[in-house]
Amino acid sequence: MRRLAVTLLALLAGACAGPGEGPVADWPTAAGGNQDVVACRKAIRTMDSAVDSAGVRDAEAVRIDGFSYLRTNRFLASFRHEPLDRPALEAWIDRLAALDGQARRVEAANLPPQVRAELDATLRDSKRCLRVLRNHDLSKPEGIALLRRNARVPDHYSDWSRLAGLYPLTSIGVAAGFELWKSETLEDFRRYAGAPPEGSWVRYDPAVSSGVAQDLTTAETAAIVAASRNNPLGIPEPRGAALLRLIERFAPIWLIERAGPADDIGMPIWRPGADRLEAAVDTGQAVGLARLSHARFGDEILPQISYTVWFPERPKTSALDILGGPLDAVIWRVTLGSDGMPLVYDTIHACGCYHLFFPVPPVRKRQTPEDRDLREEAFVPAPGPAPGPGERVAVSLSAGSHYVTSVSIAAMASTGRAAKRYRLIPPGEIPDRELRSAAVPQALGGGRRSLFGTDGIIAGTERLERFLLWPTGIANPGAMRQWGTHATAFVGRRHFDDPDLLDRAFQR
Repeated sequence: MRRLAVTLLALLAGACAGPGEGPVADWPTAAGGNQDVVACRKAIRTMDSAVDSAGVRDAEAVRIDGFSYLRTNRFLASFRHEPLDRPALEAWIDRLAALDGQARRVEAANLPPQVRAELDATLRDSKRCLRVLRNHDLSKPEGIALLRRNARVPDHYSDWSRLAGLYPLTSIGVAAGFELWKSETLEDFRRYAGAPPEGSWVRYDPAVSSGVAQDLTTAETAAIVAASRNNPLGIPEPRGAALLRLIERFAPIWLIERAGPADDIGMPIWRPGADRLEAAVDTGQAVGLARLSHARFGDEILPQISYTVWFPERPKTSALDILGGPLDAVIWRVTLGSDGMPLVYDTIHACGCYHLFFPVPPVRKRQTPEDRDLREEAFVPAPGPAPGPGERVAVSLSAGSHYVTSVSIAAMASTGRAAKRYRLIPPGEIPDRELRSAAVPQALGGGRRSLFGTDGIIAGTERLERFLLWPTGIANPGAMRQWGTHATAFVGRRHFDDPDLLDRAFQR
């Protein structure tokens, strides 16, 4: 009871404190008579007001209090306490500005056409305003200090929900469910033993561009990663053809058990519903969306490549099935070491659920506090494989649930069963642009609109499990959500895009 009381008080304190220090005025509050600064602040406020009024704010990156022209994510926020010299500081700010620019282009594209036309001149002037505001706000140490303090991302857990749901008590039952899921997952991996059984399985091989004659060697991969670090922050950020070669080299083969159309992969789209727009998946185009992100491991910053495949639904097995519903997706991520070899694989569904880790030896799981209490630890059902020349990691998914059931090695040349091809969509200038600004059918007015709401959730993908799991503090558990909003532990706190995630759970 004493521990329960302490936990409840801690939750109450967190709920009262909130995720940050609250909104602040633009820095500094007075423009000092600089008419350019006054005009640019007004232009930014006008754009933000139009975006919020239209309900098209993009949730992938977080606006920074006091600096309305900058946004951050968890990786970039991890630099805010680091000692940065002037070139590194400016490079960091450049990336914050680039995130804001990406989001504003998405938001502008999703505005109603008339509103967008009215803001056209303001949008064209946004690059100039970025320079004006940056030079004004960040020329003084006080401005830099405020930016460092505010460039943070609140976690995606609600302390109020945990408090109201008596989380210290209800988490006991949720933790028992996590242990049951672990046992069932381990049984699946024993059953499949590295290869799916004979049956109705469909194999999807990644389509490799004609310009890539052969796989990258480990040395070539390491060279691409090393060359891409040539920036003041030392962030590996391969671009163009180099990034495409990495994406194609580590793209998985998907082995999917097929019981019906719900197990076909495709492109998320808008389609006319009964009385409104409805998110759906066009299985006529088999695609996988790729993106580049970063992790910290020891004193290194490492590149990560994620691959997402979307399904039309997770079919309900009965009216009381709490896990089934429209749309489903599986994200597979590979973290590359500086030596050009995969370090760790991990995977979630687009709900943030079913987080699995596959460290590649000699990387292994370390002991963490979560191993000794009710919180969800990093679950490792099997070691990760290291593909050789001409090989790919093959990820097997079960029918309906799309659970990962085995991870193995397969040759790119299909043998036995005929393979389909899926097209890789690289991140381009704006990652996941196809989802963040999807075309609306002309029958419903045309234009563009994000599949994700301002909360990062795809409306209509709600699951019944939300009525049971709301005390965990995750909003709408089971619903499909946007990159940057994936909370992956029901007991404890963990985010898929946390740059320190692997460093805390694994060691070499």
